[in-house]
Amino acid sequence: MSGLILLLIGLFVGYCFGRYNAPKSEPAKSYQRPKAYTYEQRQRMKVMYHSDAERIRELNTLSSNDSIFLRILKQEFRPKEIVIKQKRFFVVDADHFPIAIFEYRDGTQIFRNKDIEDGLPVFMYKGLLSSDAIKEDAQEIQQYLQKKPKGFLNKSNQVET
Repeated sequence: MSGLILLLIGLFVGYCFGRYNAPKSEPAKSYQRPKAYTYEQRQRMKVMYHSDAERIRELNTLSSNDSIFLRILKQEFRPKEIVIKQKRFFVVDADHFPIAIFEYRDGTQIFRNKDIEDGLPVFMYKGLLSSDAIKEDAQEIQQYLQKKPKGFLNKSNQVET
């Protein structure tokens, strides 16, 4: 009988001691709304690397056909830079603002598609490694850039009329 009483006293002391040392509940964190970015900031964030290691990691994930596609893009867009993010090739200007997006996927059937995503032209290639097709798209991009809509800012930050 004394063993049972000691067991109950031990459980009671353990319970009280555990409640005393238990971690305190933290107050609920207030919900913070995500920052609303402007169109220009969203476009720049698409092509921005956080570090050099991220850029190298993206280059290492390319397959041999992706690397060939990258070299063809670099030849066609000589003064511009090509940025790779998530297996997508972004053509950026001197201000690191994206001009166009190219995607390449390996495959046996030849497929070529054009689309617009967030105001940028997207060119999708599948199983096609032809510089002629890329040249056509590069000319289309140059024509699009030469026909700026009114209201764009020119180099002196004055609105064109």
